[in-house]
Amino acid sequence: MDKVYIDNSKKTEAVELPKFGEVKLIVKDGKVVKYDTITSHVLPKN
Repeated sequence: MDKVYIDNSKKTEAVELPKFGEVKLIVKDGKVVKYDTITSHVLPKN
């Protein structure tokens, strides 16, 4: 699974990307202050 790395002065945070879904970054003054990960599920085709 792919990852996005968020680097700050204290530590590096690894965010795993979902197979289907989205990752939303909330930025304040050029720095990531929050992130949300939404995982979606794709229904199989019949």
